[in-house]
Amino acid sequence: MYRAGDVRVENVPDPTLVNSTDALVRVTRGCICGSDLWPYKDMEPTESGRRMGHEAIGIVEDVGSMSAR
Repeated sequence: MYRAGDVRVENVPDPTLVNSTDALVRVTRGCICGSDLWPYKDMEPTESGRRMGHEAIGIVEDVGSMSAR
């Protein structure tokens, strides 16, 4: 979301493991909930945008060295 009402679908770089506690998850289903929509009517414009959504189902593809395996 780049400002109120401006929701976009964009391609982003593939994620990588950065920290030893990271996990890479291939999202197979995703959604947004009401809390994701709170800024929809009044978010101030931003050049970098803000990613929406925090509810997902997926498959763990890789984990960092400190994660439980």
